[in-house]
Amino acid sequence: MNGQFLTLALLAVAVGLSYQQEECLLPRDKGDSSCGESGGLRFYFDLRTKHCQPFRYDGCNGNGNRFTSSSECKTKCSGVSADAADAANAHKMVVDVPKCDGGVRAAVDENSKAISCDKCPSKHKCVQGLCCPNKEAVCEVNYDTGKYAFAGSHTPRYFYDKSVDNCLLFTYYGVLGNGNNFETYNECIKFCKKN
Repeated sequence: MNGQFLTLALLAVAVGLSYQQEECLLPRDKGDSSCGESGGLRFYFDLRTKHCQPFRYDGCNGNGNRFTSSSECKTKCSGVSADAADAANAHKMVVDVPKCDGGVRAAVDENSKAISCDKCPSKHKCVQGLCCPNKEAVCEVNYDTGKYAFAGSHTPRYFYDKSVDNCLLFTYYGVLGNGNNFETYNECIKFCKKN
């Protein structure tokens, strides 16, 4: 009977530890300013580096992966195992979007699956089973940073800015966004630059 109690007590401690550290597995979330509270410098546990990193908090909402000091973050998240972090990273929602010729992103649905050719949106045409956008559909729209996936990452990408007839760098957050999003400067220039 005492052995069973000890086993249950140890299990409860292990579950409690895991529950407390769940916040360390959440993506960085800067929150918003909707409540009028001031934000400032905070720290979050970065699953990729497995270290506490600074970020700017906007003051309201956000999630539990937000600590007032680096030492508080380290105290709460130091026990996060590499396996737990790797398991959380395995559930990222970052999905490679199918590409058309020239590195242009094909049209996809809300699940990042290629749209079938019989359902191509306007300003797109079917090329080798993908709905590929024309120049206007990509180069005439403003860039979109997209949204963070589960674990979030900053990915440098290029967009075409028609006001300067050139491609510029921006940070892409991993999912969604739009077609004005190129992995390289050369792909962007080749597709969008005016002759």
